[in-house]
Amino acid sequence: MDIEAKLKDLLYEIDDEIDMEAISPDSLLKEDLGLSSVAMLYMAVSIENEFEIDLSEADMSQLRTVSDVVDLVSGYLGSVKED
Repeated sequence: MDIEAKLKDLLYEIDDEIDMEAISPDSLLKEDLGLSSVAMLYMAVSIENEFEIDLSEADMSQLRTVSDVVDLVSGYLGSVKED
């Protein structure tokens, strides 16, 4: 599963003004992509629904870049596979 590609799709669903070609692993969610606090919450819910995981508030508060989100989801999916 390509988590980064799916995340780009989710980000575009949240804000269709985001340039999908400009999204890179180093893109800052708030500064570069312009996600508001509400958009960040919507992103968390979308990720939970898409990947069937439950994100903690503590984890979500640490997210700054696209790569951070991909790593977080990968970690959750890895722990689900191990269970």
